[in-house]
Amino acid sequence: MGIEKVVAGELERLGLSASTRSAGRVGFEADKAGLAKALVGLRCADRIFLEAGRFRARDFDELYEGFKAIPWERWVGPRDRLVIEKARSIRSALSAQNAIQSVGQKAAYERLCGEYGVVRMPETAATVQTRVRIERDEATVELDLCGEALSRRGYRKRPTEAPLKESVAAAVLFLSGWRRSFPLYDPFCGSGTIPIEAALYAFDIAPGLGRGFSWEGMPDGGKAEVAAAKDAAKAAVRLDREAMIAGSDSDQAALDAALANAGLAKVGQRIRFFRAKAEEAAPFAERGFVVTDPPYGKRLGTPAEATALYASLGAFSERFSRWELCFVVDREEFGGFAGERAVPGAAGAWKRTKLVDGAETRWLQRSIASGRRA
Repeated sequence: MGIEKVVAGELERLGLSASTRSAGRVGFEADKAGLAKALVGLRCADRIFLEAGRFRARDFDELYEGFKAIPWERWVGPRDRLVIEKARSIRSALSAQNAIQSVGQKAAYERLCGEYGVVRMPETAATVQTRVRIERDEATVELDLCGEALSRRGYRKRPTEAPLKESVAAAVLFLSGWRRSFPLYDPFCGSGTIPIEAALYAFDIAPGLGRGFSWEGMPDGGKAEVAAAKDAAKAAVRLDREAMIAGSDSDQAALDAALANAGLAKVGQRIRFFRAKAEEAAPFAERGFVVTDPPYGKRLGTPAEATALYASLGAFSERFSRWELCFVVDREEFGGFAGERAVPGAAGAWKRTKLVDGAETRWLQRSIASGRRA
């Protein structure tokens, strides 16, 4: 939640149109070619679901018949395993999540067994995951087309402790206002996620090029369409561009992981990684963007250490006075820690965007460089 507008913009750039937008969700319609482009090209979305069915479910009989009417054979093969991995009920007569999952599973398998002429599904091949959401007695059944989350690009084989999710890192870059013509620097780079995502974007390298999607293996899947989307994405890569992207960390093990991950992402030669303490960081160009995810006492370190670290970030406002500063932190009020800036026409120097990822709430705090309008 917090990046819906960013994802809608990504869909527009892919030639698709966002039809609905709600907290943490963006809806769109597409044919198979369009869906393949979304799977391969979306940087900030975590998963893509197909709406497999929508029906009234005021009681378990309606739930059963609704699930049974869905053409599961389009997506679940004769040896596959179907899993309803999540059920949610909001202001509805049916509220027992385990019972909803059990009834839905039984109905879906009755249809599949009938379609394939078996008494029991062997469940020895792929796993197909679905979710059901019942709101005001209307059930929506969603089919996961990704398998692993889209944030799993395939390059982060050497994670460090408490890494920032790739899709969140990409969203932070968009929300920061960074453009590839400006230098970018991450002084707490860890395993390198922010610099790597910046390089992928700068050179138009699609995030889904190095991975597969569960949709490709489904009976009515899009293996050919995904292959075509990847071919088009490969042709669009622009390694001839110039981009100044750097990352540093005080931990050599983190830098080693960042270098390894950047190499797997095929941008190892395009990012400058070096060992340095954040308090020693200095600008390497007249203007640019600092975009970083410092440790803040929940995923890494202690709250007291986070407070001390935040206080030390005030020096960035002085040393990087002509740069724009973007910190991912756990505190809504942050300007007093990192130093306020007088920005003409702005009510406050720090602009905040709330990001909710699962059970974790974070804030992207952006400080506009002196002399520039927000």
